[in-house]
Amino acid sequence: MDSWSLEAFKKPYLKVGHIEKTGAGIFELGESGSEFVIESQACDELIATVHGLKSPDNAQWRSLSERHEHDEVRALINHLNEAGLVRESSPEHTLQGKRNITQDSLAEALDALHTTHFDDPALCHQLLDFIDNLHNTSVRQVLAESGHVYIKYAKLTLLCWTVTCPPAVMAAKKLLNALTGHRDNESSIEYSAFWAGELRKCLSVLVWLLNRSQKVDTRKVDFPALHIEEVDSGVNLAVRLERWGLDFMEHVAPSQYQQALAKTGPGRDALIAASYAQEYYITDRFVDLISPAIAQRLPRPLKKLARRYYMEEAGHELYELKTCKALGMTEAQLHSSLPTPFGQLVCDLYTCLASKELVAYFAAATITEGLPGQVNLLNELSAANNATPLFNKTSRKHESLNDKLGHQYISRIMLAEVGELSIEEQQTAANAYALLLDLNIRAWEQLHDFHITLQMPAINHRMLDYIA
Repeated sequence: MDSWSLEAFKKPYLKVGHIEKTGAGIFELGESGSEFVIESQACDELIATVHGLKSPDNAQWRSLSERHEHDEVRALINHLNEAGLVRESSPEHTLQGKRNITQDSLAEALDALHTTHFDDPALCHQLLDFIDNLHNTSVRQVLAESGHVYIKYAKLTLLCWTVTCPPAVMAAKKLLNALTGHRDNESSIEYSAFWAGELRKCLSVLVWLLNRSQKVDTRKVDFPALHIEEVDSGVNLAVRLERWGLDFMEHVAPSQYQQALAKTGPGRDALIAASYAQEYYITDRFVDLISPAIAQRLPRPLKKLARRYYMEEAGHELYELKTCKALGMTEAQLHSSLPTPFGQLVCDLYTCLASKELVAYFAAATITEGLPGQVNLLNELSAANNATPLFNKTSRKHESLNDKLGHQYISRIMLAEVGELSIEEQQTAANAYALLLDLNIRAWEQLHDFHITLQMPAINHRMLDYIA
């Protein structure tokens, strides 16, 4: 961290309500009463300067940084800054600014859904009832539900936002009310530290989920049964889930995404760029997924492992960012675009599990790291038939580092410290594992739909782009 200097303020002013000359060359000042006694040979001039700096528009603020650090005025203002009497008059993110972004985001969401003729008031009421009962609903309850997978995603997403972005829950409520024709003037959105731009990203996910809920799920694949009939150890559960996951992969239809990566053709360049953009987005949030687990009162060995995992993951997003830059994308473009809905869902669900269902989180961590023995097909296939095959060399370094750190075995390592697990706990972990493995497959296959079938550009900026 850098120290807090005057340069850190956007538009500073002095919060000084008490200024009194008490003698020759002496005056007192403070916020509302005498806090400091100042002696100066240029007392009257210094008092006038202090009075002037009570205004954020005073031109002297701009010249303060150019004064020598031992200059009398600069030294006094630095001291008052340390004492907390320099304040900010123009914060970068105002409440009104956040409200404006929120209103624009809600309008964009409504427009996107109206454009695609969304009309399902029954579903909207169902989700509104769900929101009203969020605090009485658990993640494991929703994981155990059957029915349309995108409605299940929507419920889990709302539960996730209570952890990752609470203002998004109220924004979702306003959107759903608007879709039913009800004008919601009661639900207020308390932003606190949250940025409205993230709220817009959340709404883009809900818009997409509502849209997808109206369509037949053509990718639905039933998992082979995993029989859980007795208490078992955590490490045994991890191993069984890995084998179960590999068994499931054999039931999935051949990957159109992998086929498109492996050959040349229209949209392949955009597909590769979009893949690494999604990889960057997920990796950028990856340490956030671990943090909620660390915050809990875990046994010492498990907490040490979680902290170590966090430290080993910190900074890995830079590998993927460099690859994105090599593909012509800037960091500003990546963060001003809307991440893919599935990419956001993966991160939110993992964060929620780390907060609410630790065993399920540790069990499913291997899905993003790669199952033991699996290679990173994105790195392998995207480099083939590419004019510049070394464009992803930093991503390959990331892959190699993860192998050295043993992250493909992270579920075994973590769950070995958990001990025996009840049947219910194992079943919850299995439900989460199945959902996240399926979600992970869908996330990459969706990129094929966007960039090969629909010929979309690598990064997109409108909610409508993902549902049109």
